[in-house]
Amino acid sequence: MENYEFIINFFRSIGATKEANMYLRLFKRGNPSRFAVIKVGGKTLTNSLPVLSGDLAYLTNLDLFPVVVHGGGPQIDRELDVRRIEFTKKDGLRVTSKDAVEVIREVLEGENRKAVDAIRLQGGDAEGIRNAVSASPHADRDLGYVGEVTGIDLKPVFRAIRMDRVPVISPVGFDKTGQAYNVNADVVARSLVMALKPKKFILLTDEGGVRDPEGRIIPFINLTTDLGPMIERGDVSGGMALKLREIKQLLEDLPTTMFVTITSPHSLIKELFTVKGSGTFIKLGSEIEIHNSWRGVNRDRVRSLVEASFGRKLVRDYFKRPVTSILLDPKYRAIAIMRKVAGMDYLDKFAVRREAQGEGLGRDIWLAMLQKYPKIFWRSRAGNPINTWYFEQSTGARKFPDWTVFWIGMDDVRIRAAIRAALALPPTLVGAGK
Repeated sequence: MENYEFIINFFRSIGATKEANMYLRLFKRGNPSRFAVIKVGGKTLTNSLPVLSGDLAYLTNLDLFPVVVHGGGPQIDRELDVRRIEFTKKDGLRVTSKDAVEVIREVLEGENRKAVDAIRLQGGDAEGIRNAVSASPHADRDLGYVGEVTGIDLKPVFRAIRMDRVPVISPVGFDKTGQAYNVNADVVARSLVMALKPKKFILLTDEGGVRDPEGRIIPFINLTTDLGPMIERGDVSGGMALKLREIKQLLEDLPTTMFVTITSPHSLIKELFTVKGSGTFIKLGSEIEIHNSWRGVNRDRVRSLVEASFGRKLVRDYFKRPVTSILLDPKYRAIAIMRKVAGMDYLDKFAVRREAQGEGLGRDIWLAMLQKYPKIFWRSRAGNPINTWYFEQSTGARKFPDWTVFWIGMDDVRIRAAIRAALALPPTLVGAGK
């Protein structure tokens, strides 16, 4: 690979050297146009263009060319005010006159040129694409020149990538006569995702993710199990609740598994290439049950799942040992079993049936576990084939002749205590098992 040294230095710069092999596999595989779609709002574009353009230029040096869609709402508001063109909103949509739509077109084309020029100034290359969105008049004619997206022309996107340029798409729609329409940039981004089916869809916001009522970023959202309760509790409301519903609809409509992330432009590189990221990781997800004891859990089915996964039998008294949580697929295809050991959260078992591997079910349970238990440790037999994956997920590990002890989110004092506790635990499987 031509830029091998550059790539390794890149991973060192974001503290992810051990994830380089995972990235290199991604780099070699698949259609380059389906790497990622990035949506950046107008406010974020104004506030963070130097950082964003630098990261996008950096990606071009890795021969990676995400497709960017930008907005421009605040810039449009300012220009309409300067030109004294009044407007109102109906159901959240800007009622757009013929004069206003020309201003919108002019402003968005200007923002598009700024983004392209900024990427080039940082040493990358980009191409502004300002006529890829097909549109027709909105069903509500009272909205004036507001359009509904009817299609995305991918030819200029593919052409830009073939020329090693980042495609930067302006969200102005055009009908067959060339008439411009005001279309929502989020809708354009979703339509592009439906057409391209990228590996990742990233929404860049100044907030840096979905935040709970205390202002803390929620690291993971399983839309299947989390969205309804979050709205009922008031954890999310208004525009963010609408955005999450739209993301859920998008993921339900896609024929392939895709992940969505809401993050800050300052965290784009980390979000693209590290397992943990720093924003909110969103996926359609699987239904996951969480039990605080074995009551209500079919122990025979759990035994079958674990023993099939490890190829060994559980010890006779396994279900008599106390647990703190059991995260379980209702169909008993995947499970994580948590215990308290030496006052710390210990992952006692993580198992996924072979026929369920590749569906993302194990990942869903793993992320749900980390949301509930951000600081954990566990042990795994030397030679366990899943250890490679464990190394990717953990923040640290220490190898011993029989065991490797892994941990996430622990300080040095707790790490030493966790290692001692893990090595002293009695066996849970008959023979040489974990």
